[in-house]
Amino acid sequence: MKKVISLILAVMLLLSCAVTVYATDDSREFFFELTVDGGNEKKVQPGDIITVVFTLYRSDSDESYDMYAMQNEIRYDSEFFKLVEDSAMLTDGISTTEIGLRDTFREFYMNFVSLSGGESWNAKKLIGSFQLEVIGTSGVTKITNQDYLVSTADGKDSYAATCQDVTIILTTDCTVTFETNGGSEIPDLVAQYGETIARPDNPVREGYRLVGWYTDIDLKNPWDFDTDTVQGNMTLYAKWEQGAPVDETPGNDGDSGFAWWWLLLILFLLGLLIFLLIFMLNKKTVKFETNCKMKIQDQKVKKGGYVERPAEPTRNGRVFGGWYYDAEYTERWDFENDKVEDNMTLYAKWI
Repeated sequence: MKKVISLILAVMLLLSCAVTVYATDDSREFFFELTVDGGNEKKVQPGDIITVVFTLYRSDSDESYDMYAMQNEIRYDSEFFKLVEDSAMLTDGISTTEIGLRDTFREFYMNFVSLSGGESWNAKKLIGSFQLEVIGTSGVTKITNQDYLVSTADGKDSYAATCQDVTIILTTDCTVTFETNGGSEIPDLVAQYGETIARPDNPVREGYRLVGWYTDIDLKNPWDFDTDTVQGNMTLYAKWEQGAPVDETPGNDGDSGFAWWWLLLILFLLGLLIFLLIFMLNKKTVKFETNCKMKIQDQKVKKGGYVERPAEPTRNGRVFGGWYYDAEYTERWDFENDKVEDNMTLYAKWI
């Protein structure tokens, strides 16, 4: 029985140690750094050769660690750069390949896989470098880290990681190309790096209406002309849906502009109606009962205002005795001091 208990305790101790090791592993963090001439921004000229350096840091500690597997896909624009053949300089064990993508971008893929159950690496590890020739003539572009990771020991997960990309500036003039995807052509636009661009006139495609412009060929990332800024030479892709085309002007998103105009018109008319109602409710009617054949026109008086004294009526054989608030002639109306509070009638008194 003691042997069984001892065996159970030994297994529990081993599991405890294993849990502790993996808990420590899970806390690792890494930083993928790309540099050109020691920095993350470089001004170049056509024909220049630049060297892209990839360094991997363990950012949570300065201690060495066991590396099991690592990868980084370093993406660049093939209309801006051309890979210099046989220029790669790599740490032992690093494999590379160049990958072509569907658009103008290519990737220089670097990876490492330990075949011995882990290899000790320093907290700062120079992975390798390669060279690119500048073949572009204008604009700004980025060399970026894509799908970068450091694998855990079991290969089922990866550690937390961040990265630093590189910005290459040939000129601040950037070319924006509009891929209309079957619509009428839109000329390229020269824009300034870091600035917004104006929405172009909508292309025309029979049987379709334009949904919007997107930064990727898969039409997943919409471009906002009001807030998004140009970060280099780029292509915007038109997305369409079947239906009658909408007459849009720059800055108008389809039917929304039409709806806004209707809303503004309705609000204006509603405000005008409210104003007229207030005006009418605030005006009171003063009638004059002359008790003779002579008629005096009604007056419209603002509430709290004064009645304008009308011309005195005349009546054969009688003398006009003034205007009164009531038909019994008990309250004489004082045109200088009395104010109108509601619709009313003033009665002429005859003597």
